[in-house]
Amino acid sequence: MSVLTDEKLLELFERHRNELRLHCYRMLGSSHDADDVLQETAVRAWRAKASLDEPANVRAWLYRIATNVCFDELRQRKSRHLPQDVAPPMSESNLTVAPAQPEAWVEPCPAAWFSDVTPDPAARYELQEGVALAFVAALQELTPVQRATLLLRDVVGFSAEETSRALSLKLEAANSALFRARGAVESKLARKQAERSSFTSAAIESVLARYLAAWNQLDVEAFVALLHDDVRTTMPPSPTWIAGRARNDAFYRPMFAAQRPGRFIALPTRANAHGAFAFYRALADGEPHRLRAVQLVELRDNAVVSIDHFMLPELGPAFGLPQELDRAQVDGFGSAPPCIDLAADALREKRRS
Repeated sequence: MSVLTDEKLLELFERHRNELRLHCYRMLGSSHDADDVLQETAVRAWRAKASLDEPANVRAWLYRIATNVCFDELRQRKSRHLPQDVAPPMSESNLTVAPAQPEAWVEPCPAAWFSDVTPDPAARYELQEGVALAFVAALQELTPVQRATLLLRDVVGFSAEETSRALSLKLEAANSALFRARGAVESKLARKQAERSSFTSAAIESVLARYLAAWNQLDVEAFVALLHDDVRTTMPPSPTWIAGRARNDAFYRPMFAAQRPGRFIALPTRANAHGAFAFYRALADGEPHRLRAVQLVELRDNAVVSIDHFMLPELGPAFGLPQELDRAQVDGFGSAPPCIDLAADALREKRRS
């Protein structure tokens, strides 16, 4: 057959762009890296367009290229994780907020990346399961080949034969990698699947609305009332995390007390399979309210069971968030140190007294 024209290749690539970007995100655990790898995938596809035998095979062909680009990227760096997977929680003997490690952690991805992606009927995971932060983090515990095998079979919906061809593996090797990957991921997520909430979307939206109002109204009692007994807070890029309702209560109270109305504002957004919020804050008089963090919230039993507070304002462009809010939207500027430092200082002071 004749070689695809550049225009036709671009058309085919754009048709699969969002699902390819999600595949790269799941492979790498990073929304930043996923965008970069997607661009490299496009370049390699253009260079290799003569190798595409039939346009009907373009999806498998593009996935093979994208997966190989991800393999190359993973050879150059360590896997990402969530703080609770690699470090103990904050304790009475260690009340400091640890220094940032920007490239160590799994990042969230904006809901816009998967809003128009249709899961393959052969996929084992539903779309919401396949973009959940815990699932993406569990993938990072696998070897790159195991990760790719599970994704191509159980998320993308490839057959065993298509997967082995995409990864240049013998069928037996691909099936073996899949068996190990499934066992590891299912073991990692077993508790979460058992605890999966059964309450309605309306109930979820109600809890998230009350949570947002508690932040914007600086109502610490309303905030604490929404916390699950098993709640945990993470704050990437710091490895520090806080486990349990009592410890989180003690951590957040000084944070709320240090604020006054108008100093910061939280706005709703969407990320992964979670409710999410963008946090804006002014640190001094006359400063604009700048994006400080993107926070993901997970619910269980009609309560907040996890708060992943990504102090990564560089996530803003991917989420379509402005770096600064118009000053007319907020008032009450004032100087203050970062919130997590206020909370840690208060815990240390309480321990000394």
